[in-house]
Amino acid sequence: MAKLEANLTVKAGQDKEYLCSMSNNYTEVYQDISKVDNSDTFVLLASLAKTNASILKGSKLLIIKNNSPVGVEVQLKVTEYKNNNAYDAYNSVDISGSGATPYRYVSYAIASNQYIVLPTQYFVAYADNTSAANSKTVDNEAGYDTNATLAVTVQYTVVAGGGGISTTDILVNGAISDSATTLTVDNGDYFRVNDIIKIGTEILEITAISTNDLTVKRGAYGSSAASISDDAPIKMPFFNTTGNHDKYTYAQTDGSGRYKAPNLFGYGRTIGYHFGIVKGSFAMKFYNSGYQELGMSGVTPNTESGLDASTAYGINITVDGGTEFVDLTFTTDATNTKFGGNNGVLGKIQSALDTQFHTAGHLFEKGVTVSIVNGDIRFTSTNRTRVSAIALANAGSVTNFFGVGRVPAVASIETAIAAKLPDDTVFDDANYIETKNQAVFAYDDGKGNIIGAATGTINYETGSIDFTGPANAEFAVSFNYNSAHSGGIREETLKENSVSSIRARSMNSKVNAEVELLGFV
Repeated sequence: MAKLEANLTVKAGQDKEYLCSMSNNYTEVYQDISKVDNSDTFVLLASLAKTNASILKGSKLLIIKNNSPVGVEVQLKVTEYKNNNAYDAYNSVDISGSGATPYRYVSYAIASNQYIVLPTQYFVAYADNTSAANSKTVDNEAGYDTNATLAVTVQYTVVAGGGGISTTDILVNGAISDSATTLTVDNGDYFRVNDIIKIGTEILEITAISTNDLTVKRGAYGSSAASISDDAPIKMPFFNTTGNHDKYTYAQTDGSGRYKAPNLFGYGRTIGYHFGIVKGSFAMKFYNSGYQELGMSGVTPNTESGLDASTAYGINITVDGGTEFVDLTFTTDATNTKFGGNNGVLGKIQSALDTQFHTAGHLFEKGVTVSIVNGDIRFTSTNRTRVSAIALANAGSVTNFFGVGRVPAVASIETAIAAKLPDDTVFDDANYIETKNQAVFAYDDGKGNIIGAATGTINYETGSIDFTGPANAEFAVSFNYNSAHSGGIREETLKENSVSSIRARSMNSKVNAEVELLGFV
């Protein structure tokens, strides 16, 4: 593994300088120097389609350089697509009278010692004056609220009459026992190695694929292997694989902020047209926790609470919509009755909450923090799913915390704030200009990396995501799919989404040219 650093500096006068730079890791360098003549049919420099043997497929950088004293014409062969409502379809047209084809040829003239830089191979033509990356859009997709629905039915999608699409469930083709490791399905093109599927209540992991035969690991992620009947429906689950399949009710990160799943909620999985997610289109945001404040102002750690020393007080609290915990009790310190400081009131309440987090009962593994926020006292759930919530009430059989000293009575405290997703946009205070709320999002860089509010990776072909973000947080995702630019380098004939060949010729009928091709893979 080596590091590619590409820099272009343009100096404009004495005071201006423009720098363009990019970096990437690569494993191999390809170099080819070809002599080209003035032939109208061009000289082939490289074939880049996925089905070809060339190591250049998937290149991270291509440089086409004219080493000649004369001009060179470079031809790139690409595939043309068109908007077909439900998806991007290749645009097969008989242009020259020799038969319908979606292939188009881009001609580029470069002068002596000039060069072309292609940072990726992804290059298509488009018949419409619209985006080739925006066919289907998911916007702030969330709402997977029970483990039973943390899966989508796997469907075979086909192009129907009039350019629409129709779907048919992909089923198991032939019954197998609970110990068999080969599963035959109606159509294996839908699946990828390392996919996880769900049949009945069993989770199976795909380790190899041969046409319609899937080699599987049985009873994965805490499920139990069971016999599978013929025509059983197959689902694609998207639970957090850092734990067992039934650990969480929601699609959420774990206590360390990790989330890993082999597909992106089942989107971008198709047969018959474009597979995968559009590079650079992915974004996600996380729910903010629910909380409740006491409605106080000016509180600091040194503020006296007005509570009696060495006295037991109680709070009733409901966390995340669970059963109310009655008489959560804490005892004030003998010398410190301030809200903050060593053994202060808030520290005593927090200790009581932490104890109940580890104790069987209504608050078991339900975290709550109590702190001073903007001069007020706030109780906040550490859970960041849509049910995150705090509800405070008077204690029952012990001395009540509310209405004592500086603490307001329950009837006077602030209304609880429910969990919610951050806004997509915000308004500038001075000019009231609406801008994107970028700080709350994690997003991909078009190279498979997730950055921003979370860090990790995304696989554009399978939709697999693996990231670390806020702990115990549910998220909503936005991305594009079913587009000409979806997925990895496509291998189907006539459906390539990248440059499939590079050719060149000398512009001069009297002087041959030399073209150098460099590829970093």
